[in-house]
Amino acid sequence: MSDEKYVILDFETTGANITENPDRKLGYFKGKKWYDPIELALIDLSSQKEYHWFIKPHKDFLKHKWATDIHGYEPNQFMERDDLHEFKDIYGEISRILTGKTAVAHNAFRFDKEVLSQTCEKYNLLQPLCKWRDTKQEVKKRYPDMSATQEDIAKWMFDEEYKAHSALEDVRMLSKIFNKLNQTPSWIFV
Repeated sequence: MSDEKYVILDFETTGANITENPDRKLGYFKGKKWYDPIELALIDLSSQKEYHWFIKPHKDFLKHKWATDIHGYEPNQFMERDDLHEFKDIYGEISRILTGKTAVAHNAFRFDKEVLSQTCEKYNLLQPLCKWRDTKQEVKKRYPDMSATQEDIAKWMFDEEYKAHSALEDVRMLSKIFNKLNQTPSWIFV
């Protein structure tokens, strides 16, 4: 790897789609699917330090069905947690960790980058100045005949299973995948 610094990132969201009936008074809906983060994990590869937060979703997301079958979080139980943070309260640290580095996520360009962008927009925060890499796209390009879901990659690349859709477990596995991708020269796959 170069001197570039990387941060592995994963969001879990409510999965509630409130595109169809947005409350226009809130001002942040612009006729698009809106993601509301409920969990964020980061690993700063330059220090190997892990960061993990459970995030209090906006009240509008409590009225709609969550993606409980994916991440396992039930809205009422989740809201009773005593470790929930307001996004705007943890954002300073998130921004400090990401600024000047490259954020690495699995499905970054179709999900995680959008979650961060929308959440910053919602709270009137400037987005961190960082680059992005998407390991899902990289895996699809290098291994076109293999499944590119992170769970499947863990199985065929490392013969491992893990608790997917836990942000912390996802970044730990993604760190291994990312390191493996960087050990294998991309020119081999051209």
